[in-house]
This record gives sequence, structure tokens and C-alpha cells, in this order.
Amino acid sequence: PPPEREVWVVADSQQAYHALGWLHARGRRARLVSAPPPDADPTARYRLWEPNGWLVEVFAASALTPSPSAEKFITAPLLEVPPASRGEPSAGVANPASRGEPRGGAVPPAGRGNQRRGSLSQSPHALDLGCGSGREAVYLAAQGWQVVAVDRLPEALQRGRDLQRRYAPDSPPIQWVCADLEKSDWQPDGAFDGILLFYFYARELIRRACAWLKPGGALLVEAFTETHRARFGKPAADRRVADAGELPRLLPDGMRVVAYSEGWRTSGRHTARLWAIREL
Repeated sequence: PPPEREVWVVADSQQAYHALGWLHARGRRARLVSAPPPDADPTARYRLWEPNGWLVEVFAASALTPSPSAEKFITAPLLEVPPASRGEPSAGVANPASRGEPRGGAVPPAGRGNQRRGSLSQSPHALDLGCGSGREAVYLAAQGWQVVAVDRLPEALQRGRDLQRRYAPDSPPIQWVCADLEKSDWQPDGAFDGILLFYFYARELIRRACAWLKPGGALLVEAFTETHRARFGKPAADRRVADAGELPRLLPDGMRVVAYSEGWRTSGRHTARLWAIREL
């Protein structure tokens, strides 16, 4: 589960106490309870993970047919950054897909993208770079996308496989790729409608990834900022932290910024978010 969520350990055994201690040692809020909440459905299929909230909102914001939870983003004006000012983002540029972070809710099915709004398009192929344990990859697959997910840690990829098997067994199979994206010349086969880099900030990789997009394809990047590191002391490595206003300046020619924002999120993180498309 996301780090800001409290975990309930439902059991009364030695193993449960070990689990509680393990969670506390890793800074997680957790409590031991003897039974699930009284209003919980014992036959329900619980989802103990959530995809990046901003990804869910981008789906909603770019849908042709809005769901009830997405309507406020559809009707809100989308402030676009003209190409001439791509390298100098204004402090007033707002990102309609960063106004809060809803958890779950109705999400439009894949294939209802609106190219004019810089959406994830109608031919859904996605590339998740630095996918970790695969939350976003599995979410996209559950929406019907064909997904290639890349990470350098085999154990993270195995968690992703397990997650898809448990939560989205009938979704298109994800192609899990073990590769060090910063120390190899790995590149994908084909082009993509959407490329994600969430909390894996690699400047040169962002530039390379733009060339892997189809015309009209969307690039979504979320990264920790210097403000976040000043508060929490991490990420420790400079290469993993975005400087103020830096993300749009990394884009090569032919990319257009749809929305960019920096700020504190409801998750308690200070991040930079970039939504850009490859021009037709």
C-alpha cells in the first residue's frame, strides 16, 4: 500500500506481531486488530495496492466520456504551455491532473483517449520505465493496455508478476524486462502511446524516451524535488532529484508540454509533474 496509508494486521498470533514490528521498523503506520471492520464484505476482493494517483487523474482528464469522478477535470480549462516557452515554465501554469489525488474510483476504459488534449491514445501500448513492483503497469494492463515494464531488480519484477496474477489475471500479459536503464543501451521494440517515469528520475533517459513515443503519444514524469529532499533528506543522490523548473527543459524538439506543476501532494511528497506529448 502507499506509504501514507495505515496498514491493519488482522490476526492474533506470533506471526502477526512479527509483521507489525516489520512494518514499524520501516516507518509504516500499522495496527494489530483481531477482526476486519464490521462493514467489510468477507467475500470482497481486496486490493492492497493503488496506482499512482496522478496517472488515474490523467486518464480521467483525457477521457472523451467522463466518469462522475472525472467530470471536474474535463470541464476545467487545460492550461497549455506554448512551445516557445517550453524551457521557461511559468509559476502560474497549473496541472488539472494534480488537484488532489483520488484513490480508486471510476476510471474510463482504455481506448477513449482525446489526442487534442494530450491524452493516452486510442491504440494503447505503454512503456513503464523503472516500474518497480509494477503498480502502474498492472493498472494500465487492467484497463486493456499492452504494457512493457522495465526495472533492474528481478525481485521487483517478480512482485509485479504476482500482482498481475492476483489482481488482473485476465488482463493482457505484461512484458517484464530486467535491464539497467542507465548502464545499458537497452531500447524497446516499436513505439508507444504512453511512457511513464514515476519516481525514477534519469535525465538522459527522459530525453531518449521521447523518441520512443508515437506521434501524439504522452510522456508522464513524476519526480522528487529539492524541496522534498530538504524536508526528508532523500533521495540522497543528486541525479534522482529534479531542480526547480528543470523537467520541461529536458524535452527535445518536437515535444509539447500539456501541463507542468511542482508542489506538495496529498501523499506528503513534494514532486514535479510533467505531462507532454510528441507533436504529430
